[in-house]
Amino acid sequence: MRVLMKTIFLTGAVLVIAAALLLWFLRPQQPLDLAYTELPLREKALDMLRSRKLEVVLTEAEVNELLKKALAASPQVSGNVRITGARFYLEGEALSADVQLLYRDRWEAAGRLFFDLSWQDPYLTAVHTGTEVRGVRLPDGWFQLQPLQAELNSYLPQAAAIRDLQFEPDGVRVGFRLR
Repeated sequence: MRVLMKTIFLTGAVLVIAAALLLWFLRPQQPLDLAYTELPLREKALDMLRSRKLEVVLTEAEVNELLKKALAASPQVSGNVRITGARFYLEGEALSADVQLLYRDRWEAAGRLFFDLSWQDPYLTAVHTGTEVRGVRLPDGWFQLQPLQAELNSYLPQAAAIRDLQFEPDGVRVGFRLR
């Protein structure tokens, strides 16, 4: 009987230690939020007039703000998981994001999401392609995020529309046309 009690106690202690290590492993390393700022449209329009080209380049920081706005509109990933913070990194037509998650409104976790970018008028769309936690790739079915969409035409005057987008290593080149 005494051996059984020791075994139960040791098993419980090992499970508690394993759970504590898992929570430590998953905890966020940096503070992130979903606060965003609107695009500086006037400054971009003045730059466009100065260069005499109907195009502007959105920087990585501006793409970050656009996609944080899209994510902030619906941060609930599933019934139990909500994204509470993100930072997007542009890599040409690919995108990655450091994210903070809240599971059951109690446990924080951090991860990295991977996306493919595309332009389907009028949306800049980021499609989730994978997830990793501290360098460990998760199976595709474990965590899936709906595509993020940023409507770029909503930032333009009605006389202008987006002609095309080109993904570059340091930003997104947006070409315009007049209606």
